[in-house]
Amino acid sequence: MKFLVVTAMVISSVFISTNISASDQPKPQNLPQLLEYTNGAKLLIEQGAFDDALARLQWLDENATRISYDFYDLKRPLVYSLWWDLVALSASADIAYTRKRGNMAKQFMLSPQQCETFDTVLWLNQSQEHEQRTLGNLTTVHNNYNGSLERCWNGDAEYLAVKYINHALLERYSPDILSGFIQNIIVRVTNAYEACNMADEQQVCEEQVRDHLVETSILYQAVAMDRDDLPLAGRIGGETLKLLLQWQYSPL
Repeated sequence: MKFLVVTAMVISSVFISTNISASDQPKPQNLPQLLEYTNGAKLLIEQGAFDDALARLQWLDENATRISYDFYDLKRPLVYSLWWDLVALSASADIAYTRKRGNMAKQFMLSPQQCETFDTVLWLNQSQEHEQRTLGNLTTVHNNYNGSLERCWNGDAEYLAVKYINHALLERYSPDILSGFIQNIIVRVTNAYEACNMADEQQVCEEQVRDHLVETSILYQAVAMDRDDLPLAGRIGGETLKLLLQWQYSPL
């Protein structure tokens, strides 16, 4: 979800110090330092120091949550999205990312109820090919062990099942997609929209959040339409319109 990247970078920028070069930064000891260290990886990429940037991202991947668990939900938008950007520039980053995805997929197939692995498998999806492979793994595990995904099922998994209209997974783990839309999408985009107040380009940030809301609403409505449930599609559209109107007439 691209808007998560925008929001996370806004949060990160609040803690960034501008008086230290990326190469001189010490290892982080707390959350603000982790955010600054992450921004340092971005600066290293901009400077063409791809190997140093990769080493920093891998260090964050392995160590950041041990320093501050508050970094956990930021790993996808800050670490993995930045790493994926680096893949286009560095063969080493590409190889490392592919290896990471493969290792996490194997771990998931062996231990589908290990929720950190479950989350990471979802967070590493950066393309339709990634998503479809992950969805295939989820479906395989579900078919082999019915109900085995329930412990770790979350909004990211629901979004993936909605995007590709996987009724089997939705009926088992997200039977009420209207509630899922409100809890996993409406709440998230509301928080993201509020965070845009801190962005340098607030209007651009807000537009990206609005676009994501509309695009995701269309995906959820498509599931309802595929079920021939027109009233459900209408309620999802209604929740979307209500929030858009709230933003339009009650600017933050």
